Amino acid sequence: MKRRVVSAALACMLACACVPVTAACAPRDEVLKIYNWGDYIDEELIGDFEEWYAEETGKNITVQYDTFDTNESMIMRIEVLKSDYDLVCPSDYMAQRMITGGLAQKVDREIFDMTADGFLYDGLAEMVEPFDANNEYFVPYVWGTFGIMYDTNHIDPQSEEMRSWSAMWSDDYSKRILMKDSVRDAYSVARIYGNTQKLSDLSDGFGDYNDAYRNELNSYFTEISDAAIAEAQALLIEQKHKLYKYEVDDGKNDMLAGTTDAWLGLFWSCDAGLIMQEDGGDHFYYEVPKEGSNVWVDGWIIPKYAGNYVAANYFLKFINLYDDEHDFAMRNFDYMGSSMAGKTVMEEAKAALEEDDGTDEESVLYGKDPWFKQMYIDMMFPPEDVLARCGVMGDFGKARSTDLDSMWIDVKTG
Repeated sequence: MKRRVVSAALACMLACACVPVTAACAPRDEVLKIYNWGDYIDEELIGDFEEWYAEETGKNITVQYDTFDTNESMIMRIEVLKSDYDLVCPSDYMAQRMITGGLAQKVDREIFDMTADGFLYDGLAEMVEPFDANNEYFVPYVWGTFGIMYDTNHIDPQSEEMRSWSAMWSDDYSKRILMKDSVRDAYSVARIYGNTQKLSDLSDGFGDYNDAYRNELNSYFTEISDAAIAEAQALLIEQKHKLYKYEVDDGKNDMLAGTTDAWLGLFWSCDAGLIMQEDGGDHFYYEVPKEGSNVWVDGWIIPKYAGNYVAANYFLKFINLYDDEHDFAMRNFDYMGSSMAGKTVMEEAKAALEEDDGTDEESVLYGKDPWFKQMYIDMMFPPEDVLARCGVMGDFGKARSTDLDSMWIDVKTG
């Protein structure tokens, strides 16, 4: 669930390349309008798509590429303003809202069939099933987990304390903790932490992540009540006094630069991966706590008001192409540094990391400590035991989402 700001290169592209004057004057069927998270694609692929589309269809296309920073700002444009974007990239719970609310169109399987054998990475179809059972509307794009990332300059690698959400409430780390300024993520963590004993009992001390455990965990992501909100609010207020600060994007960079007093925090795996790939990023560890966590999935939807349905489907085909003739999906994976939906790309990238001996200066594993390799692989390609203790967020509905927003305001201002 990315919330990164637009990079300088992408900002320049958006200003100068992606919305040329001719796009405003071109016939609508020669323009593809994409609305995506900032910094969420290899920008060189935009031009490649325009060339590939011409070769594939014999027609010209110009991409108009705009960005958003929250699911809520995106849905406002689609649901209220009825903007005719051809593709948007909501997160799981917002995709559910769009599908159930009649704001999504089915993907054209004659152009792009995401149900083909071997397309989706193992387990992704099951994650999406609760809100798109037949894989008709939502095309998974980027996914990952959220967990605790911590600085091993201050906390031992593979620390047992960091295997539990209790670390985020610990007096031992008071004023060293970062918390996401994101109501749904904060609420979910508080719900899991507040029900630690119940989850432990159901899973035999977190040794057996069985159906009873998973049903309970999933309820925290899909069901909401006044009592649940009150419980989470009390825990978040308690935590607030131990935090270094709330943050969304700057925390990881501050930790990398060493310009913060924070040692640990709630992070999305994609952002943890980003700084681990940077120079000096070899002293961070990422852990999905034993009590349970979230698998987030961002993916493509063709909105109800799309003006170029055909080009939207061709773009879905393009962005997932990886074969003997095309490397688009792998290039995007290399740029994003995140877990991607395509099975072939993921399996090939994982195999390369497993064989990597860390001697190549261009490798993310170069010069890293022995513990880093397996941690990084497990973060990028979550194993079965990690996915077994993760749930996918669902849509709480407009009314309950408003209640949750009010709770968050009370937490932060109280």
